[in-house]
Amino acid sequence: MFRPFLFAFLFFATGIVAGEHAGALWLFGLILACALSLYFFTGDLGRALCLGIALFALGALYHNFCSGRVESSIANYAGSYRTVIGTVVSPPEIDGTKISYEVRTRWVLEGERLVEAPGKIRVTAALGDRTELLSYGDLAEFSGMLKIPTNYDNPGGFDYRAYLAQKGITATLFSREIKYLGEGRANPLVKTALNFRERIRHLYRRSLPPRLASLLTGIVLGLKGDIPADVLEAFGDGGVLHILTASGYNVGIIYGSVHWLLDFLKIPRKAGFIAGSAAVLFYSLMAGMAPPVLRAAIMLEVVTYGKLIGRKSDPLNSLGFAGLILLLANSYNIFSASFQLSFAATAGLILFFDRVRSFFEKFPTFFRDSLAATVSAQLLLLPFQAYYFRQVSLVGFLLNLAVVPLSGAALIGGFLGGMTNFLPFLAGPIVKIAGILVFLMDRMTDLAAKLPYATLPVPSLGPALCLVYFAMLYAVFAPAENLRIVRRYRWAVAGLCLLVLMAGLILRVGGFEVTFLDVGQGDAVFIKTGDGRAVLIDGGGMPAHYKGDFDVGKHVVLPYLYGRGVRRLDAVVFTHFDSDHAEGLLSVIEEMKTKAIIIGRSDGSEIYRRMVEIAERRKIPIYAVSRGDVFRIGDAAFYVLNPSSHRFFEDDNDNSVVLKMVYRGLSFLFTGDLGFDGEKDLIADCDVSSDVLKVAHHGSATSTSEEFLKKVNPKIAVISAGENNNFGHPSARVLKLLEENKIKVFRTDLHGAVSFKLRGNRVEVYTHKADKEY
Repeated sequence: MFRPFLFAFLFFATGIVAGEHAGALWLFGLILACALSLYFFTGDLGRALCLGIALFALGALYHNFCSGRVESSIANYAGSYRTVIGTVVSPPEIDGTKISYEVRTRWVLEGERLVEAPGKIRVTAALGDRTELLSYGDLAEFSGMLKIPTNYDNPGGFDYRAYLAQKGITATLFSREIKYLGEGRANPLVKTALNFRERIRHLYRRSLPPRLASLLTGIVLGLKGDIPADVLEAFGDGGVLHILTASGYNVGIIYGSVHWLLDFLKIPRKAGFIAGSAAVLFYSLMAGMAPPVLRAAIMLEVVTYGKLIGRKSDPLNSLGFAGLILLLANSYNIFSASFQLSFAATAGLILFFDRVRSFFEKFPTFFRDSLAATVSAQLLLLPFQAYYFRQVSLVGFLLNLAVVPLSGAALIGGFLGGMTNFLPFLAGPIVKIAGILVFLMDRMTDLAAKLPYATLPVPSLGPALCLVYFAMLYAVFAPAENLRIVRRYRWAVAGLCLLVLMAGLILRVGGFEVTFLDVGQGDAVFIKTGDGRAVLIDGGGMPAHYKGDFDVGKHVVLPYLYGRGVRRLDAVVFTHFDSDHAEGLLSVIEEMKTKAIIIGRSDGSEIYRRMVEIAERRKIPIYAVSRGDVFRIGDAAFYVLNPSSHRFFEDDNDNSVVLKMVYRGLSFLFTGDLGFDGEKDLIADCDVSSDVLKVAHHGSATSTSEEFLKKVNPKIAVISAGENNNFGHPSARVLKLLEENKIKVFRTDLHGAVSFKLRGNRVEVYTHKADKEY
């Protein structure tokens, strides 16, 4: 069966991805011209191929056109303190001690005059007791440092810049001064929907305890901002996080409820269709027009309109139509995790549900259908879950059977409560009943998430292994008449694909590797030996004055480790207890199995105290090392050069643990935040010569003396520093010194993560922002 919209969607989406990573627009123009020219000189198959290639080229060109519109003039003012005037185009997002808005800019202050600067920025401000919240449509003045969004550039890391680009946002601003100027231009329908949404949220907060109110808000509206981090983590580990996202399930229940009511009232079908469509549109606006909601809404409209006019719709073609519409509305949607997860789950249900259900034919009907729905959706979700979440929930298959029906009932109750908000005597009891259901879901999820092996960490598959995985699914589920192989060989082909998949995963996590992670203004080094042992030296962290809930260890380091297939760490090294080195390690040793913690000198800091508490609770031994000690991890030897047991420096940076690692003749020197005094003491007593130098203290002017550098005599130096950091790291003196000594320099602020991999007798260096460098 030919599905034109699915065909168009697949080629157009592939073109968008290609257009994002290729800059030669003339090439796509040439491809388009050639495809259209050849279209008229080929047969049916050739024409289909030419049409697909033309759609591919159009996708690339269209995405670059959209990108040009996003790169607006407001971004040209980034990098300086600015006063911006614009209209708030989103409800406030409250996160701990911060509040954020999306603002469509109109003017920027240039000297004494206002200059037009259209665009969209994300404004963040500190949340205090006297903070007056802005609303959708408010015109306000914001003053602060305007910046281009920055990323932590590690393999498989979260692309914050692309996430904001999906919303049309090109710059961020932390504002300490906000001045309300009046009402700006606002869409009245959107404003009505958002006001109604806030009334519903207020009803939930008034009727239920905060935890249950936040969960019910997530179930009904897909808003997770108020949900505590530990609750979100439990729902993620339990494999039921999807119920806190507005999706097709919500859209289907809302449309079905409206349609049932109108049928009960004997309203004509056309009027019912219009009313149901209006309800879905209004709900989509309340849910923030998220891709899963829009996908479901478009598919629902296609199916219901087809029934209205007496035509049967094809689910896969409808899915392609919805995808094409969303990409035309915003080509950046293809890079959205919610877009990809929603489409993968829906495609899995369409493709595999009937076949999977036949595997459970002897089960009771409800149990069979629920289990088949969960398994069929997960079959296509698995590669995306591995990429985005680095884990698969093992308890989720069973937990969904209980939680999904409860969430459906809670959704209906929460929505009915919101609709009867003008009748408090009725709305309150309805919401409280929904709250009881939410309480049961919360307790079940919390208990399931705490079970041993509730989740299984998985490495991301990569493009080649993803193709092998999809080939395996095709061999198992494709109708026999579609296979090019004899039917009885189906399982043999599937088994071969599985073996290739397993072998590929083993090869992906094998081999010697040293990776300097991009953790912003901080240090983190991951070492994996040839026999699979793993060491982590430092883990980055936020500044001590930071009050938000972003955790570098949890949100940057751990996802990287899981993506590399790391299940446990043989050693974690705290070079010292400054927050930019040590804070991120707390989340790592809290979550990941760790065999040993290595430190230099203990101190009375809060980070040290928390490290000891976690180690005692998790029964992780702590070893204090000093100069002369040696320890081995697999076939790598670590020589402790600092701190000295007989000398203590007032500047704690000079007491940093300094390690020289030697692996098959290749040597690395990890220097922590060592300063000039520590360097002098080191070179007087130790052999510091090494092939690779981790430049101390992020390239600070108070480290890396010329004498020390000549003693180390490295071929390569790596500097770990934050992009556009406030400390001026790395210093011009250090960079000049490295250049004069003809040392190849890699920087995490410029290159992202820097990886050294041993291939036979050759060392290859890879950076996240470029291909092989050395």
